[in-house]
Amino acid sequence: MATTYTGFPDPGSSRTTALDTTSALYMGGSLSNDSSIFQDSVSSTDTSNYYKIRIGASSSDPASAVTLRLNGLTGNASLILYDESGNTLQTANASGTTPELLTRSLNPGFYYVRVGSVSGASTNYNLSLSANPISINKAGDDSLAQAFNIGSLTSSYTTTDYVGNRGVILDNDDYYQFNVVNSGAFSLNLNGLGGDANVKLQNNSGTIIQSSTQTDTNSESISRSLASGTYYIRVYPGATSATNYTLNLNFVADPVDNAGNTLLEARNINTLSSTPSNFTDYVNSIDTNDYYRFDLTSNTLVDLTLTPQTADANVQLLDSNGAAIATSSQTSITSDIIRHSLNAGAYYIRVYPASGAATNYDLSVSATPIAPDIAPNTRGTAKNIGTLDGSQNFSDFIGNIDTDDYYRFNLAYKSQLTVSLLGLSDNPRVDLLNSSGTTLQSFSISENTPEFTFATNSLVAGTYYVRINSLGANTFYNLNLLSERQFEKLEISPGSSSSNPNNLTALGSTLYFTANDGNGIQLWKSDGSLASTTKLTNINPGSFNPDKLTVFGSKLLFSADDGTNGRELWVYDGTTANRVSNINPGLGSSDPKNLTVVDNKAFFTANDGTYGNELWVYDGTTVSLVKDIYSGSTGSSPSNLIAFNNKLYFAALDSVNGVELWSSDGTAAGTTLVKDIRPGGLSSPPATLTAIGSTLYFTANDGTKGLELWKSDGTNAGTTIVKDITSGTGGFAPSELRPLGSTLYFVTDSNGDFKQELWKSDGTDAGTMRVKNDLTKAPNTGFGPLYLTAVGSTLNFTTYDSTTGLELWKSDGTDAGTILVSDIWEGPDPNNSFPSSLVNFGNTLYFVASESTNDREVWSSDGTDVGTRRVSDINSTGNANPTQLTVVGTRLFFTATNGTDGTELWVL
Repeated sequence: MATTYTGFPDPGSSRTTALDTTSALYMGGSLSNDSSIFQDSVSSTDTSNYYKIRIGASSSDPASAVTLRLNGLTGNASLILYDESGNTLQTANASGTTPELLTRSLNPGFYYVRVGSVSGASTNYNLSLSANPISINKAGDDSLAQAFNIGSLTSSYTTTDYVGNRGVILDNDDYYQFNVVNSGAFSLNLNGLGGDANVKLQNNSGTIIQSSTQTDTNSESISRSLASGTYYIRVYPGATSATNYTLNLNFVADPVDNAGNTLLEARNINTLSSTPSNFTDYVNSIDTNDYYRFDLTSNTLVDLTLTPQTADANVQLLDSNGAAIATSSQTSITSDIIRHSLNAGAYYIRVYPASGAATNYDLSVSATPIAPDIAPNTRGTAKNIGTLDGSQNFSDFIGNIDTDDYYRFNLAYKSQLTVSLLGLSDNPRVDLLNSSGTTLQSFSISENTPEFTFATNSLVAGTYYVRINSLGANTFYNLNLLSERQFEKLEISPGSSSSNPNNLTALGSTLYFTANDGNGIQLWKSDGSLASTTKLTNINPGSFNPDKLTVFGSKLLFSADDGTNGRELWVYDGTTANRVSNINPGLGSSDPKNLTVVDNKAFFTANDGTYGNELWVYDGTTVSLVKDIYSGSTGSSPSNLIAFNNKLYFAALDSVNGVELWSSDGTAAGTTLVKDIRPGGLSSPPATLTAIGSTLYFTANDGTKGLELWKSDGTNAGTTIVKDITSGTGGFAPSELRPLGSTLYFVTDSNGDFKQELWKSDGTDAGTMRVKNDLTKAPNTGFGPLYLTAVGSTLNFTTYDSTTGLELWKSDGTDAGTILVSDIWEGPDPNNSFPSSLVNFGNTLYFVASESTNDREVWSSDGTDVGTRRVSDINSTGNANPTQLTVVGTRLFFTATNGTDGTELWVL
């Protein structure tokens, strides 16, 4: 431990007046291994400070390696060592304020040290004095041939010795010999220095492998990998130095090398799979290459990760000839990753150290087979999806062996396209191209994005391509293409006026309707494009007013007024519109209504001015009165016409039975009363006739049970009440009769509490039951279910619930399966979305609803809350008021207003 002395009398300027450091006031004897530090100064008036020192306690002590150090200088000063007689032994005189170091081997005795000002410079100084006895000096180790033999170095070795080229003991070289049986990591440290000493590592022939030549008393070190063999270490003093030293050697043998060092010796790691195989080994400056071989029988995605443990190592993927396919050379211990798709064949992995660094490493390798390519690599050979209307999914691979995947599709309608790539492990690019290959949109996927979705702007009908481009990426992917038709306005009356389309009727793939383009209401048609939306008639402008449009085979029947013959029956045959009757001659109107087609006949009601409102028939050629059911001019007023069992069934009034159930085959003889349900002149009267298979359901009142659900097979005996649901003769009649498969759904009030309930029936008393039992909860409260609409096996409807208001519900016919679909306008009444105009469009429910941020718009639902969404934004600032949702083939037509152009025809 160093001892510092200050505040002592100024050392004398000669040997005779020197400060005696051996005094009890100071060291009290000879120099030791612990430094003694004297702090003072010299200047132009005090140019010399002498110190008397002693080496050894007696003349019989061994010589010592003395270290004299002068530092803390602010000016130039020198350091001189004298023997007891005043003879100069050694001088240290570096320029400026550079510290001085003087080391020398000395025999026991007294000596003097002079600190001198150079050229009168003034400076403070720290004079450090120490001495270490030289007790070890291996004899005969001064040359390579005489090297001290350490033997086999298997772990660590430590020794002490001395080298010096100044003083009484001169030893310019110490040589050590050792050998290592295996390759490994070798390290050397030379420390405990009192002077400058250096070290060299040499091979068996004496060639220098590595040196360490630090200055002053700084420790020396060497670290490197060594192959098995014999080596030498040389320790030698600096230019003018004498010092003891401690030499530490350490050796750690390399792990067993499992991977061969050449392609021919490569370690075989077959057979690889998609589950990573892991390997551990070691590389250094001796073991510079580790090779691994694997074989592939088909196109495969190879992933490999090299993780160095302590130093930098890199990795290459090689072909069967050893040529590099891919290289990863991250710095330090950062993992190296190679991801590459390969064809069938033999391949190699090379692991090697960076700049000879020594490190253990972990290598992980997996090989995932790539299925045959489903999407070809050029636009001309693209996978043809055909017409995209909805969603389609594809799974494939993109990479350096398959750089492009092309998909071709057609849009039949103006649509928005959504492209989704899922399951990604790398970053390809997605391009949308038009039919000529011009890029419309391009998206490069960000790093580490396993899922990616983008939506295009509206695309017009036509042919398009989606290209998946690898951009050097290698990844499996799942592609989802979703086309969603865009609403298109088919404007008939330009500007703010309304054409008010009405009577929307599907005939094949064409919509027929009535509209006013400013020249009165006429017959129009459309196939969904603006160009195809055309006016078919221009008759009696202002008063033609076609109505009651009804499909009759390939023709269209309707009533209209030509201004000469009154309102009569007309037909449009695809080319022209012609009047087919003049039932009420002259300007009188027969006013045909209730047009109902049964096979090749069209029945309707009309008034010829003689028989009153009766049943008529059109067979495609002639129009005739079927029968004067109520003789005379009163008219039977047939209603609720429906086709059933190849006949027409309807309700009609005669002079004897009141309004009852009738049937007709189109002849007078074949037009008969089915049953007088309420005997006598009172009426039952049958209503809401609904057919399911061979059963005709309707409501009627037999005079004793009130209005209830009835059924008929077309015969008197087969016309019976289904169930007396509401006791007594009062109450509401069942309503909203809707078939779903073989089941009839309807709404009625079973207990006379003026609250309507959802019921179902299979045509039997026992099979006629309330769908949801709790009468205090929806859909059995208020006015009950509305707009019953079947989609698949699900009944959809609108109903009221105290917690959600009027919202969309569904039922599978069970109590538990009768539930709210979505609270579109969240919260209780008055937050009512009030779904209406429910239709089945492509097995998806479409309807009109309101929400808190939008008034009436078109919505769709797949029967789930998350799948219930608004699909139109026709009037973003007001009420679009869509109505008359009508399915025509693959198109959905309706009327709406965008707030600017009035009420017009729209199509999805």
